[in-house]
Amino acid sequence: MRIFSLFVCVILFVSCNKERRFNRHLQGTWEVDMVKLQDADGFSFFDYNPTGSLNFSGESVQGELSSAFQTFQGSVADTLALQGSYLLKLNESELNWVQSLDTIKNRIFVITNKNLEIEYYDAQAQQRLRYVFVKLK
Repeated sequence: MRIFSLFVCVILFVSCNKERRFNRHLQGTWEVDMVKLQDADGFSFFDYNPTGSLNFSGESVQGELSSAFQTFQGSVADTLALQGSYLLKLNESELNWVQSLDTIKNRIFVITNKNLEIEYYDAQAQQRLRYVFVKLK
């Protein structure tokens, strides 16, 4: 029983350290490097020249991203403007934006001290948007 208790304590300690470490990784300015749009039919379109950045400071996130895609129906623009807080849920692989009463859920694909890749599903437009970021500072 002691070994089991010790094992549980070690797991909890490592989990807490992991979440704090990833929160520290997020702090700073992240420039958007690429945005991928996947439409309802499963077709993917890429913007390799998006503009904007996000700034994580404490528990807040601010910034604006703009991207444009050439799809089969013509040009489609996407803008993400954030001014609120964020919530990191590693056990669910989520990085959520919290703005007023709205929470935007993002799935985490990559999170390191220099790279961040997340995906958001827009149910209303029936499309997925994957954002790839590179840390500036």
